[in-house]
Amino acid sequence: MKPISRSGTLAIACGIFLALGLLVAALGPALPDLAQNAGSTLAALGAVYTALFSGAFLAQLVVGPLSDRLGQRPLVVAGMVLIGAGMFGISLSGSLTLTLACAAVAGLGHGTLIVVMHVLIAQLFSTGSVSALNLINVFFGVGAVSGPALAGLALQRWETALPVLWFGGGLLLAQLALVPLMATGSLPARAAGVAPQQIQIYKIPALWLLGILLFVYIGLESGVGGWTTAYLERSAGLTKASAAWAASGFWLALTGGRVAGAIIGTRMPPTRLLQISVAGSLAGGLAFALGSGNGPISIGAILLMGFCFGPVFPTTVSLTTASFPQAQGSATSLVVAIGNTGGIVLPWLLGFLLERSPQASALLVLACAIALAAILALYTLLRSHRPTAQPNVA
Repeated sequence: MKPISRSGTLAIACGIFLALGLLVAALGPALPDLAQNAGSTLAALGAVYTALFSGAFLAQLVVGPLSDRLGQRPLVVAGMVLIGAGMFGISLSGSLTLTLACAAVAGLGHGTLIVVMHVLIAQLFSTGSVSALNLINVFFGVGAVSGPALAGLALQRWETALPVLWFGGGLLLAQLALVPLMATGSLPARAAGVAPQQIQIYKIPALWLLGILLFVYIGLESGVGGWTTAYLERSAGLTKASAAWAASGFWLALTGGRVAGAIIGTRMPPTRLLQISVAGSLAGGLAFALGSGNGPISIGAILLMGFCFGPVFPTTVSLTTASFPQAQGSATSLVVAIGNTGGIVLPWLLGFLLERSPQASALLVLACAIALAAILALYTLLRSHRPTAQPNVA
């Protein structure tokens, strides 16, 4: 079967990411239904996120090197089947143990798709990967915004959010038929006669700096997005409904930032776009810390951070694939895996501080924004003195 064009492949990737974002975001509103089905408490079922993260982390450690050896199509199929089966299993499970096991399976699929699809698009759009990667993440954001909205409609009509999980799983699995049509990226290391495992990319400091940058960024994005409602209630005295609208605004602003990244990503180097995004995030973090307790200033800072956060993840992945062309899958796996650990550490720390002092949690946000700027400055300095595009070869 003849593959379609790279633009057609990009369209398929957007459809997959739309379904992926919808599934992940719809899981939260469905938690009470899942707890009832499993005969568990809501607090205990919160471990579903730990299982999901753990599965994704394990997948991200191994799928990159596998994609360097096997190509992307087999892994895309595996990722779609795993997350589809896992989500259906979660929705139908009658015990907590089975629910957590299915969440781990879904996490394996989620981690696989995130890494492999980013590497595939980066390879197909080698001269415009920033724009293309931001675009697929726009569709993830659209799905993430749509998931809770559809769950709300389902709750009104059927008093359960589970149909949204079924819809999202079906939407993802229906696209399996399109995978054989997808164009695939090259295997540069094999083409050069060098086995991927021989490339000593892990000795290059710039790679670890990109991972640490994503560690701080993903932790900051997850923390601000997850704790905005509680923070505005405690610090500014907003009602839960008003604070929840601000939280929704954060995710909408983040999606808007990715739209902007997709538009201007072809007009400037990825490092410049990342510098602008981090500078805006730092400005938002400063306003957030100085305006703690002031509702309008805090909301404005949250929206500014959300918009400037938008291009950071896809642009960092673009930098990673461009800097390590001989092992794009392996490099992306490491960077994303390091980054996702920030998504579990920093939100926990923010919540811990928020319980004690909203002002302290706001200062942590500012500290993370400063750290982003410092890491990016160090990466830029290293890159200017020692190019990372040619990894050491054993």
